[in-house]
Amino acid sequence: MSRERAREIFERIKNEGEKAIDAFILTRRSEELFLDFKRSADDGEGTVLHHDDRKNLAKAISGFANSEGGVVVWGVDCSKDNYSGYDVARAKMPIEDVDKFVAFLEGAVSGCTIPAHNKIENHGIKQKGRNSGFVITLVPKSPGAPHQAVYKYYYYMRAGSNFLPVTHSILAGMFGKRPYPHIVPIYDYYPPQIKRSRTKDHEIIIKICFTVNNNGVGIAHDIFINIDIATLPGPNCKAWYDVIDKNIWMAHLDYGHKLGVICKNEFRLAPKGVSRAIVLNLSLKPPFTDKLKIESDLGSEGAEPFYGYIMSEKERVEKYYEKILKVGSEKERHFLVAKLINI
Repeated sequence: MSRERAREIFERIKNEGEKAIDAFILTRRSEELFLDFKRSADDGEGTVLHHDDRKNLAKAISGFANSEGGVVVWGVDCSKDNYSGYDVARAKMPIEDVDKFVAFLEGAVSGCTIPAHNKIENHGIKQKGRNSGFVITLVPKSPGAPHQAVYKYYYYMRAGSNFLPVTHSILAGMFGKRPYPHIVPIYDYYPPQIKRSRTKDHEIIIKICFTVNNNGVGIAHDIFINIDIATLPGPNCKAWYDVIDKNIWMAHLDYGHKLGVICKNEFRLAPKGVSRAIVLNLSLKPPFTDKLKIESDLGSEGAEPFYGYIMSEKERVEKYYEKILKVGSEKERHFLVAKLINI
């Protein structure tokens, strides 16, 4: 689906690093609906984000957010190919200080559009052994569209490989028909239960509650949650689910680890409303041989889904498992649960 395409591009570049940038240049990758290349106006050497970079960021946020989402790759020179006529990646023009440029972008995002788009992600890719490199910016399609770029106060949309200005009346007709809900998760967790054994292989049981929160401006219906226990941290670890209110939620388990939940037809969630849905029970017991990874997505009819995950590396699980066993205070153990599951 289109909403996944931008995320797919972003994650691939993020995982492959400079190798992905090299491939774009080697294959003369063209800009397209979900991908845009930008060279920083001053290669990130300034003490603030260059005016032209801020302008390009504002256009990208407005254009991608008002369309189907997309990714900006900073640090790549792009120009028209004489044979195809398309704008293609030509050469690497690395950002001088990747961390600084990411900070510049993070600081500029909220002031680039009206309303601000709060789901932007920036990720730095450093060249081996150096602070220089490239930055990728993910702009998801926005349920809060239309977004107006503060630069010249234009509305933009992505068309092919360009950001084109669009009149307010056209955008209002597209996005202003009705208010939309926006479903996001709240993760609640409880003090762990400890089952001690005569050996050192004590069992810690952690409960994580998935609560849905409608922070949009429309009423939500047909609300759904998908949870997948991608990896457990060891062969002695277990996971199972409890439905909190079966009068509201219907659940279906597949393959023993994929849970699909949807609300009943009569249930509605008002703007700013919350509803506790699922408790995920985790039983943690040594040895720990892998990371803990829980993937989820949730949404509702007419709302862009929210994708999230809980992930904790093996070393982190080991560290806080031991700490939980040593402390005597329930308050301290509650605090350490948040550290263990990394939320």
